Amino acid sequence: MTDLHDVLIREGASLREALAVLTRNGKQIGLVVDGEGRLAGVVTDGDLRRALLRGLTLVSKVDEAMNRRPLVASPGIPASEALALMRGRGLRHLPLVDGRRQVVGLLRQEELLEPPPLATCAVIMAGGEGKRLRPLTDATPKPLLSVGGKPILEILIERLRQSGVREVVLALHHKSEMIQDRLGDGERLGVRVTYVVEPEPRGTMGALTLLPDRPAAPFFVLNSDILTKCDFRAMWLHHADQGGAMMTVGVSLHQVDLPYGEFTLRNGRVLTVEEKPRKEYPVNAGIYVLSPAAIDAIPADRYFDATDLIRAVLDAGAPVAAYLIREYWLDVGRHFDLEKANRDVAEGLFE
Repeated sequence: MTDLHDVLIREGASLREALAVLTRNGKQIGLVVDGEGRLAGVVTDGDLRRALLRGLTLVSKVDEAMNRRPLVASPGIPASEALALMRGRGLRHLPLVDGRRQVVGLLRQEELLEPPPLATCAVIMAGGEGKRLRPLTDATPKPLLSVGGKPILEILIERLRQSGVREVVLALHHKSEMIQDRLGDGERLGVRVTYVVEPEPRGTMGALTLLPDRPAAPFFVLNSDILTKCDFRAMWLHHADQGGAMMTVGVSLHQVDLPYGEFTLRNGRVLTVEEKPRKEYPVNAGIYVLSPAAIDAIPADRYFDATDLIRAVLDAGAPVAAYLIREYWLDVGRHFDLEKANRDVAEGLFE
């Protein structure tokens, strides 16, 4: 169920404040409550757009834009009944209120339709210093930098949960206490979070030697600074179909526009010319599925990156599969990337 802290808007708030809540929570809805937590109305992205089109301004009160008679349900409603109500009215959200009309929950159609859990876990490498994002990372660890009002790491975990991943291990080093304080045991995000803390940076894969228990099934390893709509379930199933692949690497297609005409030359002569071509290159997306035995190729107490593991697996004659990520993907490693991520979220490209 959705964390109410993310969706509540106080009665009398401005449209600007309401828009900030909707942008931050990414759920396209806010619940407007009075001083005692009673539901006064709901407001959606569409409500705000229509209000602005009819002449309200960002300083107008949300009360003038909200739906004062939303469909609600009582706590404990069965999921099947809630889904039937939402589908019958063409709604994606269903507030839950008690007998005093106090808000006690919010059901979302996509959460009710989430697939069953996968028998796997995800290890997220969240220990980097984020040097390229200084001075932002001087006070805040990179995984907690906000995109659309929400930490990148939380967005990633929510995407994993939506794919069926319920167990998450965070490998930490830089400002580890801040990340642990923010995420806790993961219950707020609908997953179980545990932690390993690197005594010194170990690289993309080195921290796997610190896991107290080896995963029993193929598992995910991810960088913590990626914004993606990758279908993690499909990638996990793809790995299982690869006939004993030790490792599957997530691949994104990176496009480069050359500003010049490109020649094909042979023996000092021009064979062809292509004016300002667009080139497409498969690049490492920072998302991997590893068979448990791959951990044996990682040396203990050493810095060891994903590229090192790929080479080690290939040198051992074991297969490394590729999974093409056709969905949205962005490495949020530089100031330019962080600005783009916020623009993309604001424009709805990440929905």
